[in-house]
Amino acid sequence: MENDQHKRLLEFLESSFDHEGTMCFLAVSASQVGQDGSKQEITLKVRVALAFREGESVTPYFDGTDLYVTICSNSIQFTNEDEWSEGPPIMEGSPIALAAGWVSELAPPFWISLEAREAANRDL
Repeated sequence: MENDQHKRLLEFLESSFDHEGTMCFLAVSASQVGQDGSKQEITLKVRVALAFREGESVTPYFDGTDLYVTICSNSIQFTNEDEWSEGPPIMEGSPIALAAGWVSELAPPFWISLEAREAANRDL
């Protein structure tokens, strides 16, 4: 995946999940799981670690899950929603210092927030 696709994907996730500006995407990674060559379309498994903002700070714990998106040159959309949209998150109530490590179990993160970096550095 290229940097412009990473940026588009992060913007898509933020616009889809953070309607009130209260979420903090701590870390995000993506791994390609399919490709439709005729449409130049790829399907990605995306792992996200999220925390909530409380004023100027971020809660000390994160929730995380895997979801699927399809990306092509002019659109991004969720896919395979029956596999991920219902039920509890995969990770729930874990310290934010662990967010980047957990996300990297799928693929190297293309996004790690300042909050996640600072928390990980404090725990070293």
